[in-house]
Amino acid sequence: MKKTCFIFVLCILIQVFIFAETGDQEEVDFLLFLPNSASQFVNNDRTMVHLDDIAVYLLGRNLNPGQIHVYGYAASAANDIDGEELSRERALYVISELQRRGVRAELFAEPGAFGSVDLWGSNEDEQGRSPNRRARIMLDGVVLTPQEPPQEVPLLAPIPAPVLQAPEITRVNESGSGFPWMLLPLILILLAIILFLAFKTGKKETIEDSVAPTTFKEAAPAPIVPPAAIVQTPPVEVPPAAPAAITYTVVNLEDEIRFRAFALYLERDGHNGDEYGDWCKAVAETCTRYNANGYETYAENNSWWARRESTN
Repeated sequence: MKKTCFIFVLCILIQVFIFAETGDQEEVDFLLFLPNSASQFVNNDRTMVHLDDIAVYLLGRNLNPGQIHVYGYAASAANDIDGEELSRERALYVISELQRRGVRAELFAEPGAFGSVDLWGSNEDEQGRSPNRRARIMLDGVVLTPQEPPQEVPLLAPIPAPVLQAPEITRVNESGSGFPWMLLPLILILLAIILFLAFKTGKKETIEDSVAPTTFKEAAPAPIVPPAAIVQTPPVEVPPAAPAAITYTVVNLEDEIRFRAFALYLERDGHNGDEYGDWCKAVAETCTRYNANGYETYAENNSWWARRESTN
């Protein structure tokens, strides 16, 4: 058991070291400039298409002013050109191209001019100087790079309809070493747990082998007791309850309505009013007051009445 667990853990560690990224990752070289130029790319057509994709991606983000950084670089060569000024002009050119595609100027930070560098090439010959003539677009410390376009579809194959969507942007981390050191404590903890379980399982098997088996006597089943006789009780007839007596309280509302209409007449001193309007308003107020106390109001035989039902 211990040997099996050890082999299992060893396989896990081997896979981690094999598939972990151990080198620096670099963006696609789509912003490489021609020698001594700050406005011409090595592959101008492809770079313009990629800048279109980058602009679409940036326009779809909710960015703050100064959040986009563009850095320029230059190769080291024996000439009279100032490498730092050339690298600044290259960064400004990339910023102007993105602004021409709709990205607002306030979203860009000050362009970075790193001058002559040898980060990607040796600068010993033309092949070694070419990778250093570049610019980089960074957002939150991550280099923005578009994906390469798909392979051309043969003419005989059916061409699918275009789908309008935002370009997918590859974000390359520049942290240096790609080995997942954050996973190392987790791997060590997993290794300790597996070894502990293997030791505990082996100890348990040893104890079980040393203990003699014990024979248990099966208990006799409990006797079955027949159920007691069920005594049926005849139902008891309950006499029906006598119906409750219902009484009605009836009140004639005519006098109250007349008094209220006269009060309304006095409130306006008998001026600018309508006697019929006072009467209608008095009817509404009186009926509303009785309805609030549980009465039902109605008109019958040219009189208004209020009736409430009660049960004795």
